[in-house]
Amino acid sequence: MVTLLIVVSTLLVLLNVKLILSRKLMVEQESERLEAAMAEFVAAVERENDALYDKLMERLEQAEAKMAGREKADLPTVPAVQPESALDDVVVPAVESSRRDKVRQLMRQGFSAAHIAKLLELPIGEAEVAVQLEKKRQIQ
Repeated sequence: MVTLLIVVSTLLVLLNVKLILSRKLMVEQESERLEAAMAEFVAAVERENDALYDKLMERLEQAEAKMAGREKADLPTVPAVQPESALDDVVVPAVESSRRDKVRQLMRQGFSAAHIAKLLELPIGEAEVAVQLEKKRQIQ
């Protein structure tokens, strides 16, 4: 009788070990599946981000082309701004081929997006986007 109890207990222990190992294998497989799904999702988001970035750059270039056309129609000058305390030593860039060049030059001089918007008479949002895109270009 004791031998039978020992055999049954041993079988139950072995069965428990087998169940634990099978669950561990299932968890590992599920983990790998989730990692693959996450990698696929991240890749899709990156592709979408790149497509949106390209679209934005295209729109920005179109807007710059329109602005260049307007600048050619008008006298090509940078708008005069009354100096304020923070802008006393401003060196307004000479007329350049596009607004992007003007933004780039003002960025190199250390101006914020708000100051660039004021100097070039741009909406603040447009200046911020232009500054961010230029910074991203510099990183690349």
